[in-house]
Amino acid sequence: MTKSLQRIEQDDWINQPVGRPKTINDQYLDRLKELVSHSPKQFGYPFDRWTAQWLRKHLLQETGVAISDRHINRLLKQMGLSTRANLHRQRFDTSASASN
Repeated sequence: MTKSLQRIEQDDWINQPVGRPKTINDQYLDRLKELVSHSPKQFGYPFDRWTAQWLRKHLLQETGVAISDRHINRLLKQMGLSTRANLHRQRFDTSASASN
């Protein structure tokens, strides 16, 4: 095998993606961020706060992409978001309304 042929084969190997292809794209992440920034009630659900399980179910229905609740939580964390209440903000809101 010539050196130039070996080099071409090496380049082809290097350019091949490693591992499983990503199932989550930018549109999925944008939609996840949009959902978390709004109340589930705006989407017809009877509850006030999203859970990873409900986000997963909703996005599965919209996109057909199946991922775990854990993966939803990981994605939210990477974006600096959470399904948990912001306790600091709640305390501030409560103390601000109490002083009025």
